[in-house]
Amino acid sequence: MAGKVSAVFAEKGFPLFRGVRSGIILYLLNVLCLMARQSGILKIEGKIDGISFYRKDGKYYARRSGGVSGARIRNDPRYRRTRENVAEFSEVARQGKLVRTAFRRELVGNASGNVTARLGSALYRVLKTDGVNRRGERKVSAGDLGLLAGFGFNANASVDTALAAPLGLAFDDSAEKVTWAGTVLPARDVVAPSGATHFRLRLAAASLDFDNAGQVSASATGPETAVDSLDEVAVALEAGYDKSLSGHTLALAGIEFLQAMNGELYPLSNGAYNAMGIAGYHSAV
Repeated sequence: MAGKVSAVFAEKGFPLFRGVRSGIILYLLNVLCLMARQSGILKIEGKIDGISFYRKDGKYYARRSGGVSGARIRNDPRYRRTRENVAEFSEVARQGKLVRTAFRRELVGNASGNVTARLGSALYRVLKTDGVNRRGERKVSAGDLGLLAGFGFNANASVDTALAAPLGLAFDDSAEKVTWAGTVLPARDVVAPSGATHFRLRLAAASLDFDNAGQVSASATGPETAVDSLDEVAVALEAGYDKSLSGHTLALAGIEFLQAMNGELYPLSNGAYNAMGIAGYHSAV
């Protein structure tokens, strides 16, 4: 490693450092870079002589390597609470991935970059309502999944803001389908971003087996409609679900904006203004 560091110094225009012994190089690195935040000439990432160099939010930092070993965390009674937290965070991560996978077609281009963390936070709130299992063993499936209603996959756009029409969501176990229906007067009810000429509505339903990582999903998409239309549009989107899978079903509803150009419709700003959110939860058990 020291040889590589010496070479880096030489390449950066410091011939003085060619062939310098590793101890001197490490000393110079300590002088130049070993602060809470790196302020030296070179910005380094990696480990050198027990020091970890890393980048965060575009800035470079250094800290001493070390910490509690994994074996101690797994076995030491004093770290029981840590083990409990790790187990529950792992549960949340698994179920977050399941939900995102179930709605992957709807989320392509319609979810903000921090959706994984935000969905994890929402699912952790659900997990904490599990009144059956002990701490460290709590499950998302045993919590109040109704708390997910209103969660938006795009942090920069919400369905309630973009669509003022009072569309109703209904689950029908006998037909195993969810319906999103009502009427929309585009010029009045659709709050379109600048540049949008058209919109379309989307509905999806996902039946989720949280305990066995199973999921079945279906979706429906409405027609492209001009955002300034003064004609009332009837909405009746339906998506099927499988209540026998586990009894847990989430419905996603959203609006996508498009821009007309040379007779073709294109996604506006690559979906940056599209709003997709969990409109409701249904349990058939």
